[in-house]
Amino acid sequence: MTDRIDQIIEKLHQLKEIRQHLLNEPMSEPGVWIHQYEVRKQYKKGGEVYWYVYAKWQANEPIFKRNPKPRLKGIVKRGKNPEYTCHQHIGRVGSSTGLGTDPEVTEAYREWENRKQLDAIDKALDEIENALIGVMPEDNDKA
Repeated sequence: MTDRIDQIIEKLHQLKEIRQHLLNEPMSEPGVWIHQYEVRKQYKKGGEVYWYVYAKWQANEPIFKRNPKPRLKGIVKRGKNPEYTCHQHIGRVGSSTGLGTDPEVTEAYREWENRKQLDAIDKALDEIENALIGVMPEDNDKA
C-alpha cells in the first residue's frame, strides 16, 4: 500500500512540474476555442471553384478587440458591443490551391492545446483535493 501511495505522490509531483512548465508557455485565453470554417470562391477567369479553410478564435463573451476595416468603421449592428467581439480571425488552415497553413494558425493551436492541458490538470487536482477532503478529517484531532 505504501508503494501505491508513493507512486501517487510521484505522479502529483510530475503534474506539478508539467503545470509549472505550462504556465511559462504561450496560452490562449480561458474559455476560448478555435473554430474552422470553409469558404468557396469561384474565379471568373477559369470558372473553377476553390475552397479555403480558415480558423478563428471563438468565445461566448465579447473579449476580442474589434479591428474593423476603414470602410466599415463605425458600423456596428444594433445590440452589438462596438469595442469587442466574440471572434477573431487567425488565418488560413489550408486550401485547394495548395496554399498551406499560416504560422499564426499553428501557433494558435499550440496555445489552445496548452490551455486545454492546463485546464485538465487543474480539474484533476480539484477532483483529487475533493476526494481527499471526503476521506480526511478537517481537524487532525479527530484522526
